[in-house]
Amino acid sequence: MGTIKRHFEDKAIYFVTTVTNDRTNIFVSEKAVNLLLLTIEYFKITLDYKVYAYCLLPEHLHILIHPIGKYNLSYIMQMIKGDLARRFNRMNNIIGPVWQKRFYDEGIRSETMLLNKMEYIHNNPVKHKLVMDLNHYPHSSYHHYYKKNCSVLHIDKLEF
Repeated sequence: MGTIKRHFEDKAIYFVTTVTNDRTNIFVSEKAVNLLLLTIEYFKITLDYKVYAYCLLPEHLHILIHPIGKYNLSYIMQMIKGDLARRFNRMNNIIGPVWQKRFYDEGIRSETMLLNKMEYIHNNPVKHKLVMDLNHYPHSSYHHYYKKNCSVLHIDKLEF
């Protein structure tokens, strides 16, 4: 069975979900969380994309990402996932896959869809019963929009 070709729209915003291998809860340690968030922030600079929202759960990540430079979404995700996997394995003295091979993406087609996806991302910890109140979940851009932002991952300004 062949792989499905991705269709990218130039300069589109994407809702992306990526999951750890075997849904392993690796993002329960602050070191692993910060490693991923710093990796995303680093590649924002080198690969030229924006991040409008994210939520990192123990075994998956939701992110609204907007490639604005010459690199497409597949390459950006390959770099983020590959770099995180190498560093995570080195940090924990292990080998093997950290992520599932593929990721899910959906192109954002309207302002309403963007806001709906952002709400879905921010409410994910409640949906998965990790917290009852979003104020108590630290690994989300929710705090950027509704409280003081204290994440190492800078959230870019949405411009409609």
